[in-house]
Amino acid sequence: MKKIAAACLFLVLSAITTAADIIYFKDGLKTICQERAWEENDQVKCEYGGWVINYQKSDILRILKTTPPEPAAQPAAKPQVPKKTEPAQGVTQNSSPPKVDGLAFYDPRRPYKYWTDKDTKHQNYREAIEALAKKYGRPPEWIQANMGDTNDLEEIHRNLATPDLGQADMPAQPAVKSTPGVDFYNPRRPFPYWTDASTKHKSYQEAIQALAQKYERSPEWVQQNMGQTNDLAEIHQNLGTRQSADSSK
Repeated sequence: MKKIAAACLFLVLSAITTAADIIYFKDGLKTICQERAWEENDQVKCEYGGWVINYQKSDILRILKTTPPEPAAQPAAKPQVPKKTEPAQGVTQNSSPPKVDGLAFYDPRRPYKYWTDKDTKHQNYREAIEALAKKYGRPPEWIQANMGDTNDLEEIHRNLATPDLGQADMPAQPAVKSTPGVDFYNPRRPFPYWTDASTKHKSYQEAIQALAQKYERSPEWVQQNMGQTNDLAEIHQNLGTRQSADSSK
């Protein structure tokens, strides 16, 4: 059993691509904060989606810190003029990237954590993706497939303005049952893991198996592609987008 638990923990941690503290409970459960976790008096607090969730410190075994400390102030760097790039043959350039030199798409220390330009700011990831979808006249799934693996806002806009030819005509994502505002994992529920609003599980393994069956993929594929989010709608969106991309190959 210890080997199985260790393997599951490795798979969960390997799926986390951005900083997110993890709280481990004494009963063997855990929760992944969207940002940081910290101790305060007799409670442990978990920052998630602009909210702070409180847990009793007596129920906590340990906290795994993955969020980086705030960096020391650095002197302002000289702005660099981006190189002019030509759109790929057969791809229409949708819009000129706005001037966003040195800005991060996501920064948990800002009141509005997600920015799509220097004057347009959002509380959560979904709002930011929808704003980019509106700007470039594309569906949210296309934005996520073409924005690139970067947190630099200038690079994101450059990627979206000149997407790779292989991804420009990405097929539409298959419809999935909408679960807005529902957590995949919540330790306070009788069934902590949900895979939709009416399908609930006692354990992480059961939930992953259910998702694997739904998307006709292996449990390892599900864990690699579900993303680090705890929002169930986003998990289904991530898996559906990846399934469509795999089917188009």
